[in-house]
Amino acid sequence: MTKSAVEPTRGGDDPGAESGLQAAWRALVNRFSGPTASFHLVLGITMLLVAIGLVMVQSSSSVRAFAETSSPYYYLIRQGILVAIGLVAFYCAMRIRFTTLKKLVTPFLIVALVLLVAVLIPGIGSEVNGSRGWIQLGGFAIQPAEIGRLAVILWVASVLAPRIRTASLRDYFWPAAIAPILVGGLVLVAPDMGMATAIVIAYVVLIFLAGFPWKPLLAFLSLLVVAFVVFASMFAYRMSRVQVYFDTLKGNLEETGAAGYQTYQGMMSLAEGGIFGQGLGQSSAKWYYLPEASNDFIFAIIGEELGWIGATFVVALYVGLAMVGVRIATRSVDPFRRLVSGAVATTISLQAFINIGYVVGLLPVTGIQLPLISYGGSSAVVTLASLGLLANCARHEPEAISDYQSRVGGKRHWWSLPAPQPYTPEPLVKPAGQPGRSSTSGRRYGEPVQSPRARYESVPVVREGQMNRAMTGRTSRPAREHERRQETMRGAPGRREQPQQTSRAGERRGQLRSVPRNGGAPSSASRQGQPKRQGTQPPRGGQRGYRARGNG
Repeated sequence: MTKSAVEPTRGGDDPGAESGLQAAWRALVNRFSGPTASFHLVLGITMLLVAIGLVMVQSSSSVRAFAETSSPYYYLIRQGILVAIGLVAFYCAMRIRFTTLKKLVTPFLIVALVLLVAVLIPGIGSEVNGSRGWIQLGGFAIQPAEIGRLAVILWVASVLAPRIRTASLRDYFWPAAIAPILVGGLVLVAPDMGMATAIVIAYVVLIFLAGFPWKPLLAFLSLLVVAFVVFASMFAYRMSRVQVYFDTLKGNLEETGAAGYQTYQGMMSLAEGGIFGQGLGQSSAKWYYLPEASNDFIFAIIGEELGWIGATFVVALYVGLAMVGVRIATRSVDPFRRLVSGAVATTISLQAFINIGYVVGLLPVTGIQLPLISYGGSSAVVTLASLGLLANCARHEPEAISDYQSRVGGKRHWWSLPAPQPYTPEPLVKPAGQPGRSSTSGRRYGEPVQSPRARYESVPVVREGQMNRAMTGRTSRPAREHERRQETMRGAPGRREQPQQTSRAGERRGQLRSVPRNGGAPSSASRQGQPKRQGTQPPRGGQRGYRARGNG
């Protein structure tokens, strides 16, 4: 009896044996590396940011909540309710058809404008920290500027999508810039410089993704920087923030009170965190040392409690979200989905980097929140709805559609997402005022691309015989043979005739075609009417062609 028959087989030696943990890990890897990888990455990053946000809101607001309401979970419960509403919006955004979404863009923009006007009316809008930007509704505060930012993204994308690669400079500003001008202007009246900056960033990202030329884009960005400086200089507290920013860059932290107090306390919190942090819930800055600890400066609490490792993980999530958004945008066939996915992912990531930048002292304080982590109900709802649209775009990648169609037939439930549909090109838009650059007049990039069938049918077929006859008045012998062969093939059934060899060169070509590649004798059909040859040597005069086939 052999040794293998006596000793039992170990689980590790059997390639078919796999533990439950290994099977789960393999399934997870397949999920994030297959055709639907973008969709699952969006889901994973979103859920991680939501979970981190709820934990950090509870940790950073517990002291304030206990002092105000005698319950350390007051702000956590409020944030949890709004996050639940946001998850419903996330699910609805994943289900919506983009054909329906395009029809709702204009009504959605009108609703956002009405809310932005209503927030400026005394008695309806409430003022917080010098900015009238919130509407109190049922114990919750709604920030219309967040809704306006999403409305701007959808409006500009719907306008520029039919004009990608064909738009003139005028098309990028009219009518695309109507929404950013109206929404941004109403937000500046509030005044809310941070949200106005976010809206402008969304518009710039969209025109960049739509193919705005580099030189005009740089000039436009320079103009925006000048406008930012002008608006910042109109208010004293904004200029003080800019002065604190330059003092921080110089390392001048002597003035730790007044305007520089919040920046100084935030940097102190990050310094106390070190590499591994003080521990979850162990922050000392939330004991009324750091203003807005659960909102604008929540990243400082993350750095203090979770250390450099936790802060780096949060930054990596936003970087991953931006990369996934770019991946979805480059793989999308629909121009509208391409613009929406790229703009949503990029604006959320840039908003996060602006928040992190002014917490660590690299940017002046603007009041932009950290998406999905800072305390703020309307911001969480709108951001989750935007990420739902991003997940919807991920489901409509060509590889994802093919993967779904290959798995059709399984059991579906009422909560199952609808089947993704392939992209159908949209009709051309009306020409712009600048000739040569519109969608129906002469194009900058040449004529529109046609399918191979349409291109073949649109070009008249000219045979060789017709070309020779048109040029010389007579037809060459090979052309006459080709025409005769075609006429024979088009004749009645049973009337097909064998083409006659009219030259010795043609006879040799026919014999060469009948010689097998393995050196065997020619077929019986090719030997009809030909003198018999001994052996398997090629016919005379065909030695060079025979060797070219690799048998010589």
